[in-house]
Amino acid sequence: MRILLDENPCEIPAGTVGEAIAIAAEAAEKAGRLVVEVRVDGAMLTDEELQTTTRLQDAAEEVQMLTTTMEALLRDTFLQAAETLTAAEREQRLAAEAMQGGRAAEGMASLMQSLEGWSGIRDAVVQGLSLAEIPTEDVEFDGVRLADAIVDLQKRLGRLKDAMVAEDVSATCDCLLYELPESTTAWRTLLDGLHHRFEAASEDAGDSNS
Repeated sequence: MRILLDENPCEIPAGTVGEAIAIAAEAAEKAGRLVVEVRVDGAMLTDEELQTTTRLQDAAEEVQMLTTTMEALLRDTFLQAAETLTAAEREQRLAAEAMQGGRAAEGMASLMQSLEGWSGIRDAVVQGLSLAEIPTEDVEFDGVRLADAIVDLQKRLGRLKDAMVAEDVSATCDCLLYELPESTTAWRTLLDGLHHRFEAASEDAGDSNS
């Protein structure tokens, strides 16, 4: 089995795909890097496949792994979260406009897209900071505290859910047009701050991978 770590051949005594990944990941971690992509015989493994025992027990001609630094990974994570936030904001506006125009199904579709985006943003931030071992209570940019932003978002989403359950179109639109935008502003400040923080850290680490 040919094993490559960032295109560099590795002399690893592995008999299965899983063994190759585990040993190479440990070597990468010791070098301060994380495995972010695995290719087996040229095909990239999905997250689901990486959790499938039978797939990991397979043999292969070549296993290739790409790595990056934690700083670069989080830099990109927070940049992507900021892009998701922009999309969620757009869907909120479209949802309100559709509902006000009597297009309930269209509005609900946009609303669900927005809620899915918010869920992804929150998870990305919490999990990213956990990886970096940074407590949410310690994150603050331009007077905006992440711990407060999380609580405020939860409250606003709760009021939105109540309005939806009550089928109160007016209250739902108020949440979308006036309440959630306050969270959008706060989270944009936080995501921009986190992105720049890890962008600087990535440059200090001298990492050129994205």
